Amino acid sequence: MSSLWLILLSMVAPALPAVPVPEDSKVDLAAYVRDTPRCLATTHCFGVHLHMVVTPEGATQDVAWVREQIEQADRHFALIDTSFEIVAADAVPASELEIDDRDERDALGHHRFTRGVVHVFVVGRLADVDIAGNEIRGVHWRERADRSHRWVILSRIAGSLVLSHELGHFFGLPHSTYDISLMNKSVRLTPMVSELTFAEPEVLRMRKHRDRMLASKMLLERAVKPTPSTSSSPSAAR
Repeated sequence: MSSLWLILLSMVAPALPAVPVPEDSKVDLAAYVRDTPRCLATTHCFGVHLHMVVTPEGATQDVAWVREQIEQADRHFALIDTSFEIVAADAVPASELEIDDRDERDALGHHRFTRGVVHVFVVGRLADVDIAGNEIRGVHWRERADRSHRWVILSRIAGSLVLSHELGHFFGLPHSTYDISLMNKSVRLTPMVSELTFAEPEVLRMRKHRDRMLASKMLLERAVKPTPSTSSSPSAAR
């Protein structure tokens, strides 16, 4: 990503510090399911399985940060009548706090991938594998041994639009040159960050890709519930 684009993404919602938790305490992973948005009743509903790196100091990011990522994704994916909800949250060990290379990106999801849901990992640091020494905010990653296995990795420093951008890739979009697009990484002065969304041709492409993922069972549609669910088990087909 260009430096300005990274700055803009960070400015939308500055990353919140991890909440300190005593070593003898447990992070309330159920809160990431219980206290984040549920799917809108008028949309296609897809589950997100959240994998949060947890260290002795606590979770890599807090519920408020995850909530805003989902809220922004729902706002932009409303263009294709789609919304998301966290259906499971589990802890990833502190040994995976920093993801430095392609092998580590593969290993992060290799034994955790299932079909039916979007797997989202939140780590402490995500290295740019193309530019040594650089750090990035997020990536949509395909396992090199089987490119049908794919997931999203977010750094704890990701601004609130980063999940929406990476889900754009998950729903079939490349980077683009549309001025309005969340997928445009070029240096731009307009439009305002708050006006960024998906361009009309991208909306059409995402809609088709969504339907292909439903047909192949890469994603399974969830029944929308009128009240928040505390279940931590995703409806996923392996």
